[in-house]
Amino acid sequence: SRSGSPGRPPLPLPPDHGEPPSPSLTPDPGHGAVGGGRWTAGFRWDRQWVVVNAKGRALTQRVEPRMALMEVELPPAAFDEDWQPAPHSCLVIRAPGMDTLKVPLAAEHTTLDDVSVWEWSGSAYDEGAEAAEWLSAYFGKPSRLVRFKEESEIRPTNPKYAQGYKITFTDCFPFLIASQGSLDAQNDLLKEHVPINRFRPNILVDGCHPYAEDLWKTIKINKLTFDGVKLCDRYKLLECK
Repeated sequence: SRSGSPGRPPLPLPPDHGEPPSPSLTPDPGHGAVGGGRWTAGFRWDRQWVVVNAKGRALTQRVEPRMALMEVELPPAAFDEDWQPAPHSCLVIRAPGMDTLKVPLAAEHTTLDDVSVWEWSGSAYDEGAEAAEWLSAYFGKPSRLVRFKEESEIRPTNPKYAQGYKITFTDCFPFLIASQGSLDAQNDLLKEHVPINRFRPNILVDGCHPYAEDLWKTIKINKLTFDGVKLCDRYKLLECK
């Protein structure tokens, strides 16, 4: 799989290229996928939220594997280019043994300072007491849901790989591309097949040789051009039932 950033002037695709099905979208690196969209620092709504502990540090599946069982849902119209949230529009979060949590998308927010995700620290919007109580009950320790504060915060990409771009709460880059061929080749080696969401790409392509995407330097999808800047390691997770 390959990490990327929005590209500059288009270059020809490599000879071995694939066709993109509908992209998937993950609101933070730990949660299950929802449908696609488009946004300047990644897909719209993608990696906009993160769960933090009492010290404001981001939680991940490495520390909280039960995060993998959480499901998120946004209004279908939320992925339309000009859509704006209404007072009743919500981010819906579900988890085993928990009542459904609805987080208003258009609510007034207070600001939580000293939020940190890896090397970055800054302020973020606090999604309120109800979300904090729900998450604290689920994880069994104080937790809060925060949203990236685009108006005042800037989190640049690693200049070693891509200069002049910004990200929100993603690990490194706003896009991660993988291919169906690579997944199929991996499953040929496994006794029990795994789905693509184990690798958490937000763009899945088909019609190319296994692992061909690892060599792509430029990827063009419709009118968008992406630079392939870095291969992406995936950490190991235990299955949580």
